[in-house]
Amino acid sequence: MDSIIKIKNMSFSYKDKKIFENFDLDIEKGKFIHIVGPNGSGKSTLVKILLGLLKAEGYVNVYRMNMCKDNLMDIRSHVGVVFENPDNTFVAETVADDIAFSLENLQYTSKTIEAKIKKISGYLGIEDLLEKNPHHLSGGEKELVSLAAALVNEPKILILDEAFTMIDGVEKEAILKLLRKLVREKKITVINVTHDMEDTTYGDKIIVLDNGKIVLNDDKEIIYQEEKKLKNLGLELPFMVDLSRKLQYYGLVDRDILSMNEMVNHLWK
Repeated sequence: MDSIIKIKNMSFSYKDKKIFENFDLDIEKGKFIHIVGPNGSGKSTLVKILLGLLKAEGYVNVYRMNMCKDNLMDIRSHVGVVFENPDNTFVAETVADDIAFSLENLQYTSKTIEAKIKKISGYLGIEDLLEKNPHHLSGGEKELVSLAAALVNEPKILILDEAFTMIDGVEKEAILKLLRKLVREKKITVINVTHDMEDTTYGDKIIVLDNGKIVLNDDKEIIYQEEKKLKNLGLELPFMVDLSRKLQYYGLVDRDILSMNEMVNHLWK
């Protein structure tokens, strides 16, 4: 496996509480990974460790670089991140300037910055927001701007930490499809930390955390077979998977169907 993130024997404590102990994790390059788990399972702490915001004991390697002070800036130059509260990350008075911020720090020319902003804003459909103050946008618009800022420099790794809680279902579905397309076409690695199991139908693999331990880690189709374990952790199967199981019981389908359009076409044959 071509690992883009590798963790071995990692331990981390917060205020005398052990969060991780001898924790191991491999994340394959060019995959769409979802990390799920109940509150307090260690999901957000893991994100902060991967970004170098928290220092853990053990081996942490991101984009083939050991996590240490000397490598931190290089690592972060290859990682885009979107946090749950976008207001905490806005630094400029207009959306365009906010998206440009990381590019200016990397000393791109004005012409290149303008081209990159035009490309990503068109990709996400936020061209009409570029001259607005990001703090005056709706919650969903703020999350799109944060995503644009994370993607504008074409990172090798995109980390999303409960990034789409304010975007409605239809728009969120469109974004997840777009991210899946980026994974396939650009070979970036997307790590989506979420409480919403519906997100997982758009990914490749699911990692389930509980009390700082990986309890499940496999392709999504295999994880969906572990319904009892998921329910014990307060995690429900995605709607389409649950529907497929019910229809399988009545002999109407013979497998899990994850797309509503595919389900409709199958039933109307």
